[in-house]
Amino acid sequence: MTAVLEWRAVDDPLVTPASPSMVWADSGRGARPGVSPTVPAGARVVDLGAVEEFPLPGVDVAALVAMLGSVPVAEVSGAALVNGVAAWQQVLTMVQAAQAVWVRELEARTPDALRHVPDELACVLVSTKRHAETVFLRAWGTGQHPALNDAWTAGAIDTRKVDVILDEIHRSGTALSAHEVDAAVSDAVDRAAELTGPQLTRHLRATLIAADPAVAEQRRLVERQRRGVFLELAPDAMARLIAYLPAADATAAFTAIDALAGHAAIDGDTRSIDQRRADAFSDVFTSILDRQTTPDGTPLPTRHGQRVALQVTVAASTLAGLDDRPAMLGSYGPIPAQVARELAQDATWRRLLTDPTTGQARNVGTHSYRPGADLTRTVQARDVTCTFPGCRQPATRCEIDHRTPYDHTRTTSGDQTCEANLHSLCTHHHQAKTKGWWQVTHNHHTGISTWTDRHGLTYARHPIPIHTTPDALIHRRRSAPRADSGDPPF
Repeated sequence: MTAVLEWRAVDDPLVTPASPSMVWADSGRGARPGVSPTVPAGARVVDLGAVEEFPLPGVDVAALVAMLGSVPVAEVSGAALVNGVAAWQQVLTMVQAAQAVWVRELEARTPDALRHVPDELACVLVSTKRHAETVFLRAWGTGQHPALNDAWTAGAIDTRKVDVILDEIHRSGTALSAHEVDAAVSDAVDRAAELTGPQLTRHLRATLIAADPAVAEQRRLVERQRRGVFLELAPDAMARLIAYLPAADATAAFTAIDALAGHAAIDGDTRSIDQRRADAFSDVFTSILDRQTTPDGTPLPTRHGQRVALQVTVAASTLAGLDDRPAMLGSYGPIPAQVARELAQDATWRRLLTDPTTGQARNVGTHSYRPGADLTRTVQARDVTCTFPGCRQPATRCEIDHRTPYDHTRTTSGDQTCEANLHSLCTHHHQAKTKGWWQVTHNHHTGISTWTDRHGLTYARHPIPIHTTPDALIHRRRSAPRADSGDPPF
């Protein structure tokens, strides 16, 4: 429906009906706030040109959406546009709080819910498991704190700040009593409207420390357990390696890298200090892979009987310079041909035959329960990652699982421990399948794995090609139209 605008006397704002319960006005166009005769009796007038504070109190999300949906965005004042953005943010917050009610109900019906519900959410939302866990934990956490949940449901505190509060309360562990936690949450909710996310974090941390000085030490010990190194993919054959460390260790590492970068500076070196630091950092780890030993000389452990190394899949024609098709770098993805050629200069290569239809590795078999090194490499090269939908754990760090469970009573097993019946699963999804939370079938012709959850819902995991056929990169021109051969019919 198209909204009808009408300019009335200068004393009236621009008003248009949105729903029986709520209408918008825009005094920012020059009219002063007031009630127009066109406003239905009993309706609430929201003057978007002069709203003093958000979120709007006591609003129904459906009425708010209907009102905002009726606003002619191109015709209202700048003040109304800014306030409209804030109003839509309130809608988003209220909708996420409503979604959390459904997640909590799913959690209440599921034994060991934290272990299993995020997998279901990751599939249905087509998201990573980490995002699904955030959705789950947010819903569960707000259910534990009524004051926080009420403010979230009303749109009085946005979802980012809900996460801040839950994260800080969770980090405090059991150091505080239930009364102290409730008081800290209520105080944070009251202050959330006037503080940014980082400001709210600092305020809440100070509150928790003041409630019990020992909480600072408790949190330090808990946070230290979360230390780790994470690979974050970036475009253009680049990536970020993120190290989350105790402050002293991180400072020590940076000091050493900075010293190596300074040592590398010589006359004529045009690299910036940041580039020298990056190169010095990389050299530390490439030298470890080259030597296959730790800095103190201890041999590196193997995985599935294989030495630790970069895994690159590239067509022989590309290595020979006959074409520039992309290669595949394990744990990363597609890389330009030139990067593969540079890596090939000091590499050891194995031949891998691929299926011309799916681009996946071909079949290799064995007569034992455990696959040999060659079959393991074939499965890992074919799967690239864990084969559960959305999981990005590299196949080289996964377990090799039999899709159809191995039958130890059979005298022949060549059709059990074979490429067609093996796939890569991370430990979490391997255990979930083994315990019956998920069923999986596989179409060997298409490479598609179909996963079915306990509710009977199915999700497809499509194969990741490791080889691109030459004609896939050719943009075919459309066939030229036939020349007329006289009057129709031709």
